[in-house]
Amino acid sequence: MSTRRDLEGKLISVPFGQSQTESAVRDAYRELHEEYGPENVLVLTGSPTSMDTFEEVLGPEVPGASVPRVSSLVVHATDVVNAVTDEVILSDTLRRELVHRFLADKEWESEYFEKAAELESFAGDVAQLMETATWQDATLDSTPELIEVEEVIGEFQAWLADHGHIERGQLLSTAIEQLGKSEQRDVVVDVDAILAVEFEEFFPLDRRYLAALTTDLELVCVRERASSVRRTGVETGPVTDYVSLTDSNSETEQAPASRPAATARYLATGDVPDDPERGAVTVLSADSGDEQFDRIADEIERLREVHGWQYDSFAVATGHGTDGVSDAIHALTQAGIPTESTTVTGFGDDPAIRELLEVTRYYAAESEDEETPSVDESEFDTALLSKIRAEEDSLADVLRRWATASGLKDRIATQASPLDARSQFGNVRRVFSMAEFIEDTEFVEASWPVFVEMLERAHEHADSETRTSATNLDGGVRVDRLESLKNGSWRAVFVPDVVDQAFPGDPFLTRLFPQDRVVEMPDFPGVTDVTGSEVASTFQTQSTASSDPLMQYHVEQSRRRLAVGANAASERLYFCLYDHESSALDEKVQPSRFLTDAYRQLPWIQDESDDEIRSERRAEEFVLSRIDRALADVRRTQSRDMTVALDDLAGDLGEIHRVLDESGERGEAMRDALQARVDFAAGRVRRD
Repeated sequence: MSTRRDLEGKLISVPFGQSQTESAVRDAYRELHEEYGPENVLVLTGSPTSMDTFEEVLGPEVPGASVPRVSSLVVHATDVVNAVTDEVILSDTLRRELVHRFLADKEWESEYFEKAAELESFAGDVAQLMETATWQDATLDSTPELIEVEEVIGEFQAWLADHGHIERGQLLSTAIEQLGKSEQRDVVVDVDAILAVEFEEFFPLDRRYLAALTTDLELVCVRERASSVRRTGVETGPVTDYVSLTDSNSETEQAPASRPAATARYLATGDVPDDPERGAVTVLSADSGDEQFDRIADEIERLREVHGWQYDSFAVATGHGTDGVSDAIHALTQAGIPTESTTVTGFGDDPAIRELLEVTRYYAAESEDEETPSVDESEFDTALLSKIRAEEDSLADVLRRWATASGLKDRIATQASPLDARSQFGNVRRVFSMAEFIEDTEFVEASWPVFVEMLERAHEHADSETRTSATNLDGGVRVDRLESLKNGSWRAVFVPDVVDQAFPGDPFLTRLFPQDRVVEMPDFPGVTDVTGSEVASTFQTQSTASSDPLMQYHVEQSRRRLAVGANAASERLYFCLYDHESSALDEKVQPSRFLTDAYRQLPWIQDESDDEIRSERRAEEFVLSRIDRALADVRRTQSRDMTVALDDLAGDLGEIHRVLDESGERGEAMRDALQARVDFAAGRVRRD
């Protein structure tokens, strides 16, 4: 249970709804900057992904060319640590590499861990638990296995400290220590007032940091009721249960401005609003999980054509963590939709990274006197590989030389779209930084075999640093986890996989222990032991008849996450679902109980027929399928007692040819495809 912390300041509580949150934040900021000046007011968000949002919200409040000072807790803590210490902060990629090597030779005392260590996923699962416990500043002091994990965390961080490094999970606690020193505090605290937004998401360690930072400063906190999705994964109840603020007031509830906002409020609170008669909420259905992304891509292109919207007017909010984001990005990219994300970097799918990985494997095999792996000489100039290796000494210099001499940089610039090029250049720079790191540190050997292991792990995991880093987005369709879109706003938001297997799905905490064991661990980081009264104090909704409080908590948490994703849509909200799993069993799936309930309660939620032709790709599919059906009908007349209306068929085909005549080169390409279908049906083989 988190301890109660006194904070000196004012708390403003607003009802669920983005417009009211933004209004309250603007009013509070206006009062502070009128008293202290915008340069002396710092706005702190709960997540780095919200920094751009609140900069945009508050920009009009600042006169002239000035901009509001907006940061997040961990980004600000990073600035503090960099300003007053010589500690080197490990990136998530480098931290993962070092913890993997640290655990490789670990001899576990626990019999359970000793056996579990034989599993391939064990090291990654332990590393994840270590990271979670560090970020939460959790004390693992009751369960024998967790006590051993606590000891390993201490040993790992001591090992890092011996080499002048800290992991990102230590940023807040390290910064708190520095803020407690008056000579250091004077260096980093240069404001008179703090406006803490998204206060409902502030973790216990976040609140400790806020208390340390705001000593002798004016503090105003804004929290949105019924909207916490990150903090409620760690502790139950509203954040007001854990803080004491001397002057609090609450905003009154206003009617939602759009149907997406009204739908989000219903999901968050259970209250049925009046129809705002503005905007649209639509259910997109597909046969399979893969096909739903084709429908999303079609609708994006249709809306771009009809309304002239840019790609960055759209967002796809997934509920399956990093894997779900990666799958969505891959599916949309295959459909020709450019994407951007703060959840994954695209490192794993980047062709430039795959090329550098192949180059690194080549050098690693060569340096170990192994048989040099064969490479496609049409893509890799082996003479150039050997020449560069002979003339350059460092790993980073070799890779930089290859990127230039092989034409990799030119190919990125000329062949990739501007959005993809920006992302690929950023990923290439990450590879250079990783090579520099192992050459500059004493942690690991600076060799090609070591570096190829490191790069392969980074390529496999390919996650990002959104908890700790400001984000740089490229202008494509935003694809992220639901919670990462919180307080953002897009004209159209698509939520895929709105089926019962995902919303709510089953609770998941870790692969290290069985679920029944985890719920008996009082020191496991997260909400595991919960009562019915704690469920009621945390959530306003009641969506399950389960008698298990933990299951109740999980179900309501899942419903709230869906509400937060829906709340990001300003004009159009799409719930996407499918009928069958893409598996050999072809299992039938059910729509999410949350969607079924909302469909009954909210009359403005509409189905969209899959029969409508709303994009060029769907038109192509329809034309080809119409030819296939016509040919099949004609063939069946030869073996069955049936007739075909040839006049109707001729009319359809004539109309298709007319449209193709008016479609230029695309029409001729389609005509060739149609002729190929006819030839194939007649048994003729075309060699062209």
